[in-house]
Amino acid sequence: MDTRTFATKVDRWLIAVMAGAIGAALFQGWMLRAISPMASGIAIGVSGLTALLFIAVAVPCTYTLARDHLLIRSGLIRQKIAYKDITAVEPSASPLSAPALSLKRVKVSYGRTFQLVSPRERDLFIQSLRERVSSVHASL
Repeated sequence: MDTRTFATKVDRWLIAVMAGAIGAALFQGWMLRAISPMASGIAIGVSGLTALLFIAVAVPCTYTLARDHLLIRSGLIRQKIAYKDITAVEPSASPLSAPALSLKRVKVSYGRTFQLVSPRERDLFIQSLRERVSSVHASL
């Protein structure tokens, strides 16, 4: 089977909330400059670090169906889930923290746990992943 990579679906409201929070903190830091330059610098620095942290753990966010595993990449974080370990793949709207930038998600169950992902082409991702999992389980 060919390797296939799916981009994450991005909810615009999530980006707006993150940008709004960082923007509000930057604005507050800017407004503090006349009262307390030190507090202003700290607020602006924390805002910048928050933006960098978000980017470092969220960009890029992709899901790759490789030969024998699902590779989840969210910024600097990588996770491999072997197809042989996957027990279920189903649509989800869980708000739990996950390498996903949308609430239109897919729950991938494996072992005693699960991972939530949010591929842009959710139905195609579910179908493709189920086919790969089925073919691995059939050969065991």
